[in-house]
Amino acid sequence: MNKMLAVLCLGFLSLTGCNQIGLAFRWADTYIASKVDDYFDISSKQSASLKNGLKKDLNELKTDLLPQWVARFRGIQSEVQKGHLNPERTQFYFDLFMKDIDHINVRFSDTANLFISNTNNEQLEYFAKAFQKKTQDDLQKFQKTAQYQKEMRGKYLEYFEMFLGSLNQEQQKLIDTHLADSPFPGELKARSKAHVISLYLQGNKSTEHRRKFLREYYSNPTAFSLPEYQTAYQDYQHQLKNLVIKMMSTITDKQKKNLIENLNEKTAQLERIAKAG
Repeated sequence: MNKMLAVLCLGFLSLTGCNQIGLAFRWADTYIASKVDDYFDISSKQSASLKNGLKKDLNELKTDLLPQWVARFRGIQSEVQKGHLNPERTQFYFDLFMKDIDHINVRFSDTANLFISNTNNEQLEYFAKAFQKKTQDDLQKFQKTAQYQKEMRGKYLEYFEMFLGSLNQEQQKLIDTHLADSPFPGELKARSKAHVISLYLQGNKSTEHRRKFLREYYSNPTAFSLPEYQTAYQDYQHQLKNLVIKMMSTITDKQKKNLIENLNEKTAQLERIAKAG
C-alpha cells in the first residue's frame, strides 16, 4: 500500500504544475483516499482514519523532505547560473530524486499497514476485482502502441516545458527517439500485475492471509513482480536518465533563464508549504 500511496501522491503533485503545489499538498490526503476507495470501497470511518494517517505522513514530509528539496533546487539554480550543471551533476541530482521515492514509501508504511489491517473480507474481494479490471484496462491501453506513444509524448513535452519553456526541434527529436527506442514497459507491467493478482487469488483465501499478502506486496512489490518486468523497468529508468542528461546538455540561454525562474518559483512554494502549520 505504501508504494501505491507514494506514487499517487507524487502523481497528484506532478499533475498540478508549478503554480499549484500548495493546493495539491493540502488536498493530497483526500485525493489519495479517493483512489484507495476505488480499490477497496472503504467506509466513511476508514476514509477518515486513512486521511488522518496521511495528514500525519504529509506533515512529516513537510518538515523532513521539503527542506532538502529546497536546498537541492537552490543548488541546481546555482549550478545552472554558473554553467556547472554538466552530465555528471545532472545524473547526481536525478539519482537523488529517485531515492526520495523510497524515503516517501517509508513515511507511508505505518498508515498503509494500519489501513490493510482494518480491511474486511468483502473489501479484499472487492480489491481483487478492482485490481483485475484496472490491470486489464492497462493491458489494453499499452497494447495500443501508437495511441499510447502519442499520449506519452504529450506528457514528456509537458514536463520538460514546465521547466524549460518551448522545446526546439532537436530536443523534440531526442524525446521522439527515446519513446521509440526505450518506451515505458507498460505491457510488461500490466502482465506483472496480472501475475501478482493470480498469486493473491491462488493462495490461502483467509482474511488474515490476504491482508498479510497485501502488506508484503505493497511493502516490497519487486519481490512479487515478474523478473522480465524488473529488468525492463531498470533499463527504462537508465534510459530516462540519459534523456534528461541529453536534454540538459542542449538547453539554450533562454531555456536556462526559464529553468532558473521556474526553479526559483518552485523553491519559494516549497518553502511556504514547509513553514505552513
